[in-house]
Amino acid sequence: MGAVRYLITGGSGYIGSRLTEILGAREETERIVNLDIRPPASPHAKADFVRGDVRDFGAIRDLLERERPGALVHMAFLLNRIRDEARMYDIDVNGTETVLRAAAEAGIQQLLVTSSATAYGAFPDNPKPIAEDWPVRGQPDFSYARHKAEADRLCQLWALEHPDRVMTIVRPSIVFGPNVDNYISRGWEKSSFMPIMDGVDEEFQLVHEDDVVSAIAGLLDAKAGGAFNVAGDGVLRWGESAQMIGLRTRKISLKTVRRIYAVAWALHAPRIESPPGNLDFIRYPWVVSNHKLKAAIGWEPSADTREVFVETMYAKGLMATPPSRAREPATTG
Repeated sequence: MGAVRYLITGGSGYIGSRLTEILGAREETERIVNLDIRPPASPHAKADFVRGDVRDFGAIRDLLERERPGALVHMAFLLNRIRDEARMYDIDVNGTETVLRAAAEAGIQQLLVTSSATAYGAFPDNPKPIAEDWPVRGQPDFSYARHKAEADRLCQLWALEHPDRVMTIVRPSIVFGPNVDNYISRGWEKSSFMPIMDGVDEEFQLVHEDDVVSAIAGLLDAKAGGAFNVAGDGVLRWGESAQMIGLRTRKISLKTVRRIYAVAWALHAPRIESPPGNLDFIRYPWVVSNHKLKAAIGWEPSADTREVFVETMYAKGLMATPPSRAREPATTG
């Protein structure tokens, strides 16, 4: 393999920083450009930071034409700032459209974009598990999932318009691990109870933060085009996860919880960090299959959903017993 250059948008986040470490450790990696609004916590010898905005078409196109990366990894998106929906849409959807347009004009041959399993939405008619050919429907009243579905469809369209290039769409399940700190992980810390809605204790999945990075690196190496779910093996139920950290559960109707969340969200209650539409992801199924990823690149997760949950909750001080085993990095064939 000859010298390789990468450009990563949003490379200062934890996933981007870990990907930079892995790619930067390779002899064949010549240079990594990290485009972000803030510098990384730890600089890397082969990585150069460029401050920039993914919505600035001219600057992105000029950077791509100047650097000529062999692969462009687009990871810049908002997760926690979900109250400012207009700004979130502008960065997640318009920013993705801008990066794709710039990549097309600059002649970039390989793109990898991080989407999300939330792009499928949580619906009563979702299959269990969801394979990559299932439509991404988003969630009507949950902006994060709706925007992810729109950005995902933009990537699918780009792939159809550029059949001679590689477009890889990565759809992780909930990403956990000791370094994760977002509104999802804080949900177990801040909630006074776990709602079991309409008498249904639904299943959910987790994937370790390092396993997401290993999947991205493996897909880049393989130049594997198409969409790929990334999830740990196994599932947990919401009620079961609550019991594991001593959080009580309460049987309640989805309609009632939605009403409570809507009022709390409108009043900016500190414990409520997501709008009521997020509740559908507790009430309805959205478990995804990881078989396509395993078959394509020989990827195997280093920890299953239960193990990832235990490691994360222990790191947050919500479980007294440490993980039962030392975790090895995920592997790719």
